[in-house]
Amino acid sequence: MKCTAILIIFAALLAPSSFAQNGGRQKATAQESLSLIPLQTIAELYANADPALTVEKLAGHEGDPLFSPVGGKMIAVGAKNPVIWLRFTIPEALRSAGAGTGEKSGAAWSGLPPQWLLVVRPSFSIILDQVELYVPSVEGGFESFATGALRKAFPGEAFSRYFVFQLSPTAFGGEYCYLRLSSTTEVKVDVFLETSLARDSQEKIDFFLYGVLFGFLAAMFLYSLALFFSLKDKSYLFYSLYTLSAGLWLFFLHGFSKALFGQSPGTDQAMLWVWVGLMLAWGSVFVAHFLRLKDGLAALNRLVLALGALGIVVSVAGLLGWYDIAFSLSHYLGIILPILGIATALIRLIQGFPSSLYFFVAWIFLGIGGLAFALMGLKALPVNFWTINSSAIGVALQSVFLLVALSDRFRRLEGETERLEKIQANYEALNLTDENTGLPNKRFLMAELGTLVEKAKQRKTMLSLLLIDVDNFGCLSDFLGSAKPEDVLAGLASIAKASTREGDRVCSLGGDRLAVILPGIGAQAALKAAERIRVRFAQEGYRGDDSGRHTGESLMVSLSIGVVELGKDDDLDSLLDRSDRAVHEAKVQGKNRSVYLRSVE
Repeated sequence: MKCTAILIIFAALLAPSSFAQNGGRQKATAQESLSLIPLQTIAELYANADPALTVEKLAGHEGDPLFSPVGGKMIAVGAKNPVIWLRFTIPEALRSAGAGTGEKSGAAWSGLPPQWLLVVRPSFSIILDQVELYVPSVEGGFESFATGALRKAFPGEAFSRYFVFQLSPTAFGGEYCYLRLSSTTEVKVDVFLETSLARDSQEKIDFFLYGVLFGFLAAMFLYSLALFFSLKDKSYLFYSLYTLSAGLWLFFLHGFSKALFGQSPGTDQAMLWVWVGLMLAWGSVFVAHFLRLKDGLAALNRLVLALGALGIVVSVAGLLGWYDIAFSLSHYLGIILPILGIATALIRLIQGFPSSLYFFVAWIFLGIGGLAFALMGLKALPVNFWTINSSAIGVALQSVFLLVALSDRFRRLEGETERLEKIQANYEALNLTDENTGLPNKRFLMAELGTLVEKAKQRKTMLSLLLIDVDNFGCLSDFLGSAKPEDVLAGLASIAKASTREGDRVCSLGGDRLAVILPGIGAQAALKAAERIRVRFAQEGYRGDDSGRHTGESLMVSLSIGVVELGKDDDLDSLLDRSDRAVHEAKVQGKNRSVYLRSVE
């Protein structure tokens, strides 16, 4: 496991450098072989245009000051600027500019002119609603090609992560071509001319790098799901659902669904918000469960789960087509939740929860990536290679360290299990076992509870104690017939162990009493555990019948349980004394019940 984790970390650390090399290669190609030309450097922009404006009206007013040079700036379209037009000319000389300049296959290798493409690359691959290209026609007027997230692909449109148009020879005559972009959701757009060979090479690299990421996330999903079925620990289930949602969100976000299966107008964008909402929701549940916030930080637990519930709102908004709500809410949650995850992990680490160290590091990586991506979407950061891919890099690195955190949790559980097994093996040798129930006896209870009280006070963690008393135990021999009172205690011991966690301690106090030590559990959870034992005993326990000496009479065997939580001023004696008073209160109230007695601070 350690070797695997080291290899995964090493691969993850290499991934950003691979991305960076990829970006650098693209720039070098643009300069050396003219295979990529940013349209922002040669185009003019008409912003916030009338939605009803047609290309014919624009072409008829070429001398009017509607357009201004883009000047290399990033192009933005959205709610405040829903429709923009770009116009540009492509000189005839460019048709053969890429031939024989470093592209070693296909048309360029044979000396034939390269096939040029117009590529529209939104910062969010499937959010741009409509993209329309108008190219001069040999018969006059314009030949039009229309696509976009809310439209079906035009005939012959290539499957790609972005919107790609194959330029016909008429686009190179020096006359104006027009590009219309429209969107209701804020999105920044990069538009460039690129040869088909360069685009094909770039997409192969993208598919390889993201394929590694998706394969890794799929492996983590299956691995954590297998651990859940093996260990029955819900943390692994919640992590697997979080990983699945994150992978599918990235799959739609970066346009791989569009590239592999073609455009599905409306559906792609809805699925984007559905999966990001579920990622936020499952991520919140995973944080709360893994860090055991319910028992250690109840207020933070409620806050984390409440923010997670807003993730469901994002998913619902996406399904209903309320994309602006889904966009804004998901971006703000993308800032708040990672920061909250880092803060809660740090608090739990200070409280002595060791597995939270790797969890803390994991959320730092996601926090940096998620923050950069969210701020890019909110226009607080520029759109570039790192901000576009920050979420993917953050999820990849987070998954590595979450895997280490879950492995550390598994290792610690194994260590605790081995420790308990060794203790159990020494019970008889140390005379610490009760003969009637097979449980550790009062001597063990006093020693173990004293140790756990000290640890809980030092680490400021929770500790609860259940004191279980069998009602009417002294009369049982008259009503049980052939059964013995000791059989009742043995059955109770079996039920108590089956109704509690593996790390909890069930002990005999002698006579008709058992005690259950619950490390890391608060009063509310302890009271639920007490009720599980009491109800299950009532369902499966012993009931007297007329086989006893008192013919015709019957007596149901029930439990009175006292529940206490370690207080700030408690020690071993005061905790036991309060549990005894809680049992007495249960008897006074009518028996067959659980009563919680809080400490007097």
